[in-house]
Amino acid sequence: MIIVAERINATRKAIREALEKKDQEFFIQEAQKQEKAGAAFIDVNAGTEATKEVADLKWLVESIQDAVEIPLCLDSANDQALEEALTVYNKKEVMINSFTAEENRIKALLPIVKKYDALVVGLAMGEGGIPQSVEERMKLVETLVKAVDEYSIPREHLFIDPLVVPIGTDQNQGKLFLETLQAIPQTYPGVRTVCGLSNISFGMPNRRLINRSFLALSIGFDLHAAIIDPLDDKLMGILFASEALMGRDEYCMNYLTAFRAGRLNE
Repeated sequence: MIIVAERINATRKAIREALEKKDQEFFIQEAQKQEKAGAAFIDVNAGTEATKEVADLKWLVESIQDAVEIPLCLDSANDQALEEALTVYNKKEVMINSFTAEENRIKALLPIVKKYDALVVGLAMGEGGIPQSVEERMKLVETLVKAVDEYSIPREHLFIDPLVVPIGTDQNQGKLFLETLQAIPQTYPGVRTVCGLSNISFGMPNRRLINRSFLALSIGFDLHAAIIDPLDDKLMGILFASEALMGRDEYCMNYLTAFRAGRLNE
């Protein structure tokens, strides 16, 4: 499982306030804690204020990248912000989050992905928003896959997010997501899957219980990467156990290593 650590996101109050203060030490500690907890990528989101995001995302990249060994995931719909951040980015690997099946987003982002040989998250969403059936979402997945093919981007660089919709709005959304999740690698070998897990529980009580249960189910339905908080030990315990149960942890070494490190809280 590829863990994309989600905590550095300016929609969170603490992150937004630290970003306004340009508190570099705060962000270094956030990044290092997530790396130590098992993250493979540090997601970096500088917020949605267009006038500030270009400078803020660039500053975050410069502030964090040398403090960790792992690569960053640049999380923005602002193409200018991404371009500016990538001019100062100094690691070999990078992930960009994200583009949609809309033609204007494909034309705007995929040249950047190609230029920097980046991994990229594609959202199963089009002009009409998020479809309400597996078949409709898979049509958008087809558009995303064809787009990376047309730009000669390896399919292995594409991570499809089938999009998690809160079950509080529609109790069938979890099932719809899981069925789409399973269909993607079966239909398009080489393409990987990712999701922002916590949206499933939005508006519900005891959100962490729902998130942990959903992660276990998603791993069973072939989820390859998850945008999560790696500092949630119980969530990580579920991840290690689920990977072992699904035969995705050779000799259960990751599970055993986590146990010996005291990370498997019941």
